[in-house]
Amino acid sequence: MENKEKNMEKASEKQKIENLSDTIVNVIDRLAGKKSDLKLSFEDLTLDAGPMKTRLNGAIVLDVIFAKEES
Repeated sequence: MENKEKNMEKASEKQKIENLSDTIVNVIDRLAGKKSDLKLSFEDLTLDAGPMKTRLNGAIVLDVIFAKEES
């Protein structure tokens, strides 16, 4: 029973991350071509990369530009 709860919790967290990703992509699409910047600020962001885990504070600024695909 405990494993089932943990799996459901992991699935819920994964869905939250996917929703956040979709939201960020939509915002970037709307800003493209408008000479806009997108600033992502964070506090106590934990990055877990296999054997290494680190906490970060700061911000990332994305300069959103419009790129046209070649046909």
